[in-house]
Amino acid sequence: MTTATELSEKTIERLCRVYGYLDALRHRGVESVTSKELAAAAGATHDTLCKDLSVVGVTGFTRAGYPVASLKQTLGEKLNLTRTRTAALVGLGRLGTALLDYARFSENGFKITAAFDSSINKIERIRSSVDIFPVRRLKEIVGERRIELGIIAVPGESAQQVTDDLVEAGVAGILNFSPVVVHTPARIVHVDIDFTNSLRFIAARM
Repeated sequence: MTTATELSEKTIERLCRVYGYLDALRHRGVESVTSKELAAAAGATHDTLCKDLSVVGVTGFTRAGYPVASLKQTLGEKLNLTRTRTAALVGLGRLGTALLDYARFSENGFKITAAFDSSINKIERIRSSVDIFPVRRLKEIVGERRIELGIIAVPGESAQQVTDDLVEAGVAGILNFSPVVVHTPARIVHVDIDFTNSLRFIAARM
């Protein structure tokens, strides 16, 4: 059977959307869902969605639809989403501060266990349940705590150095919110999110 690491990026993206939709349905008390609804949530055609599900071994569809709870559990297992992942947040400007105690991270299995900034004044001023350290201690703390993910919210000119430090410290994945594309070794899973560039894309398509 195909494992998560063998799936295409597009398939993983669609199945993660389905997983999030199932979680929302579960919180609303919905017990079953049709493949047509799941396809809409994934932004895919019905045939594509059914193929995605079959690739990870999801079968047993009936006219009543898929059972929400068991399908969510199955997808969580296939996508390696059933345990909590630890993360380090680097950069405590406005975006970083907003992310620091973002409830949906912990609700979805991602726990920020350490945060870093270059400003000692900012570190002393911010009140949070998360431990905050000077950025010069990044490699030390991330390595000691065996943190798995790095979240970057620093200015563009600092992003690559922070990325390099996170990689050296041992993270396996990076979510980059800085306005530049960062470069990582092939073994690192990383995603760049540039809000301004996304707006440019939308404007260009309007």
